[in-house]
Amino acid sequence: MPFGSPLRALQSLARLALPLVLLTGFSAMAQSQEVPRAREMKRRRVSLSVATADKPVELHVAPDYLTALEFDSPVDRNAVALEDSGGRLALFEVNARSIVLKPATDLGPGRGVELTVPFTDGAVPSRVVFSLVTHPSDVDAQVVVSRLPRTADSIQAELDEVRASCATKDAELEALRARTAASGPAGMIFAGLLDKLGVKAGEPERLLSQGGGHVVSRDVVTYRASTWGAVALRVLNTGSQPWMPVEARLSVVASGERINVLAVRMREPRIEPGGAALVVMETGAPNWPEGAILRLELRDSEGGRRLLIPRFAF
Repeated sequence: MPFGSPLRALQSLARLALPLVLLTGFSAMAQSQEVPRAREMKRRRVSLSVATADKPVELHVAPDYLTALEFDSPVDRNAVALEDSGGRLALFEVNARSIVLKPATDLGPGRGVELTVPFTDGAVPSRVVFSLVTHPSDVDAQVVVSRLPRTADSIQAELDEVRASCATKDAELEALRARTAASGPAGMIFAGLLDKLGVKAGEPERLLSQGGGHVVSRDVVTYRASTWGAVALRVLNTGSQPWMPVEARLSVVASGERINVLAVRMREPRIEPGGAALVVMETGAPNWPEGAILRLELRDSEGGRRLLIPRFAF
């Protein structure tokens, strides 16, 4: 072998080994720069109790992932406290029964960011504390938070509240029954508004109504008892605006004597355009002769639209 051949052989081997070394280095760099595997999104249910109220509940959060907390009790939004995270949260939204958050960076292992959520209903536990940490393989995407069955004291307090509400409803029902009895025949008898003379009803003939402002009357019925009187008429609104009578003037045509009208009543709040409603006027004990000719005028609040019945027998 000529001199220098071993040197040339080593140089040849070096030239052959260099690509292998570079290829191995590039492969290692590629492996180190591989995109991390996507985290598994999990759904959790967290049950709270008095015994675990002061122990933080660890939650796995991660950048680019939303974590939604759902509560079965109303949250005190103004009292929710998030430990100073140094801007590590990109999203933090608090609602009446939910919280949505997303970190801006990894929160790292070990002690995470503390989130304190108080409740408003007074039940126990009164709050829950979460520790937000980053886990390399999973993230808590949805967390349903519920409190375990309440204590006997809280159940008794709710029962007392329901009983009080029922007592109030019973009182309202009794008042409604009393009002119904007072407005029916029995109530009229008890109040002395209906005696042995009974009630006489009449329907005047040849009724002519004059409606100013497109308000006319169709049917009129009179009711007469020894202690009260009433005139009921169906009013038709032919105008373009709603109408509601607020004043009634009743008088005897022959003498011009005014009759005291105690009330003007309708079931509806007003008569809409094109609609009709029954209007009832109540008076005290009739002080006019039976069959006398009366005059009736109904006015609205502005006095511009009136209904006039110049003559009818009562």
